Amino acid sequence: MNMFEEIEREKQDLPKLKNITKEVSHYTFNGYQKFAIAVFLICFCFGIILGNLFPACGTSSNFYGTCTTTEFNFSLMVFFWFISFLVCLFFYAIGHIISLLTSIDEQLRKYK
Repeated sequence: MNMFEEIEREKQDLPKLKNITKEVSHYTFNGYQKFAIAVFLICFCFGIILGNLFPACGTSSNFYGTCTTTEFNFSLMVFFWFISFLVCLFFYAIGHIISLLTSIDEQLRKYK
């Protein structure tokens, strides 16, 4: 039993870019899905801006408790990304459900 011969037998070619784009291009997004994608891209950029606008305290002085150095607020950025991802996922799911229902409706009208 030669391992290299078995690998040659089981080996598959990677899909070509033309085949991948052909499979993806037939899918059209409805309004809810386009809205969710656009809002997520905007919220992605806005999360970076929020992390910079509201910096975290890097080091503080012991006497007055004030920040001496501030740094980028990474946790706020990730939290905003997570919340915006959940909201956009909700809108995208609504759009997907609507597209599935319209395709079912088209199939039912075809058989009437």
